[in-house]
Amino acid sequence: MESGEQKRFRLRSNAVRQLIQTQQLKRWWLAEEVGVHKTTLKRWLSGKIAEVKRNHVMDLARVLQTPWTEVVE
Repeated sequence: MESGEQKRFRLRSNAVRQLIQTQQLKRWWLAEEVGVHKTTLKRWLSGKIAEVKRNHVMDLARVLQTPWTEVVE
């Protein structure tokens, strides 16, 4: 792995969408908390972007208050 490159994980978009719905979160707010653009989050949830950087997976899990293993395959 080259310098600056990060491991990527395949996101379980269905699980993430369910967590968002269960917790009644606004997607724009979640994107802001994770540190990505709301369009990026939309693409993650639709499957257009299937693999997510490790740091974003960790931030997503933290904000959703779930183990990181629950949001990735």
